Amino acid sequence: MTTANQAASAYRASQHLNQHPRDILSSVHEELYRAIVSAKAAHEQNALDQMCNHLGRGVRIITVLATTLNFSAVGRDGTVLRQFYMTLLNRLNRVSRADSISDGYQECLDLLRPMCRELRGVQPE
Repeated sequence: MTTANQAASAYRASQHLNQHPRDILSSVHEELYRAIVSAKAAHEQNALDQMCNHLGRGVRIITVLATTLNFSAVGRDGTVLRQFYMTLLNRLNRVSRADSISDGYQECLDLLRPMCRELRGVQPE
């Protein structure tokens, strides 16, 4: 990522500082969705270095979500949510061993799509 892109990304991120936590979570999930879409597309174009970069970004996002959110604060729902992140993380980690890597990515996207819809009310682009 170039310095200009990093600066633009930081600026976009700073716009979320005064937003509702749900909006921030929505943006994070949409970024996760885009990372998986990009990894899938890179795989389909046989751009394996790019695929690994996008996959790494997705794994880092899920890892942060799974390790920093206070799941106990919402009781049983928090347990379900933590399990959702762990399932998604496990599936992403197994994608490279799937019979069809593209199908593996698609399964992850299908799993994530309802969460993105719930948080934002629409499907991410």
